[in-house]
Amino acid sequence: MRGKANFLKIASVPVIACLLLSFNPQLASADDEIVMPYDWVIQVDTVRLKRQFEYSGSTLNPIEKLEVSWHPVDKKDDITKYESIWFHDGKAVGMEKLRKLDIEKGEGVAIEVKHKESYATEAEKKAVANAIIRLTLDAYLNKNTVAAVKVPKDSFGGISNKLQEYGFHIAEEKAGDSQVQYTSDMTVTLVSVPEGEKQTLIR
Repeated sequence: MRGKANFLKIASVPVIACLLLSFNPQLASADDEIVMPYDWVIQVDTVRLKRQFEYSGSTLNPIEKLEVSWHPVDKKDDITKYESIWFHDGKAVGMEKLRKLDIEKGEGVAIEVKHKESYATEAEKKAVANAIIRLTLDAYLNKNTVAAVKVPKDSFGGISNKLQEYGFHIAEEKAGDSQVQYTSDMTVTLVSVPEGEKQTLIR
């Protein structure tokens, strides 16, 4: 059901003890699609709102808005809007939940981040890291595996660093061993678009 924007202070992402399957994405092919068995893409579009809450004494400016939707991997125009989240300095300050995540249970998803501007600010990278955790938890609770989290290559290092600030660390892989499995509360496989960077982060 579509709801009205409900601007609330939202606490930072809680640590939830959940077990996700470990993933082993292969890097993208020429068309930037990861060769992985996933059925859906959860898309996160970041928008900088430079004038929202711009008034004397405001402590909530600037604002980063993240618009979240999903679509079948082979039907990019078949978009379902999910939610919008407003962030300030990496902290969620408001949310508009448009519907529940009703992707069919058991099907795989990839989370893909896109920036409206040609580059992302540090605040946008913080917001994206926060959203990655939230959306991974949403997917887990809906019994969907997250095959990979695809981010713009220019933002890859910054988003990885922000995830590490949330308590993740980069998993070590033995040379030549691509089938490593990890014991962790959460696993995020970060992949750059275009291809070239990949990290497995665990917490």
